[in-house]
Amino acid sequence: MSDLTKMKVVVKNYKDFEGEGLDRLYKRVRLEDPAGNTFYFKHVVVPKYLQSKGAFAHDVPRTWYFKRLAKNSIIIIAFETSTGKVEYDLDDLRDIARSTVFKGVVYGLGSIPAGLIVATATFGLGLLIIPFGLWFGYRFVFKVPGMLSRNTLRNDLAGHGV
Repeated sequence: MSDLTKMKVVVKNYKDFEGEGLDRLYKRVRLEDPAGNTFYFKHVVVPKYLQSKGAFAHDVPRTWYFKRLAKNSIIIIAFETSTGKVEYDLDDLRDIARSTVFKGVVYGLGSIPAGLIVATATFGLGLLIIPFGLWFGYRFVFKVPGMLSRNTLRNDLAGHGV
């Protein structure tokens, strides 16, 4: 499972964002740490509550508590304001975890007919889509909700003194 990471960052820019429901997905986010090093995340998921509190403010140093969904993809769990108060909402994260279960079922079940349809057009090579779709389905049904469960997040935040 992904460990909760605490990092002080400054958001410099991002390419675009998607979503207005439970969360926002920012793509190609360029960040800077206090030492001045620049690094990128391919995808950054920000829950709606944290977005409204200013977790993704530009050119303002913020301390993020986040978990990695993949190598270059993160979800922000909490952030520390300039006054030192840590803002988080476990109910928003629970709703996001539930939506990933639905997404995983769609990926898993949809990969079988999609693989068969593509296989007929590509003389069997499309069958390679099925294992990838089932792997993504497994990941979204079991791994991500387990990573975002209330007990796991409470224990991780308690480990950081929140």
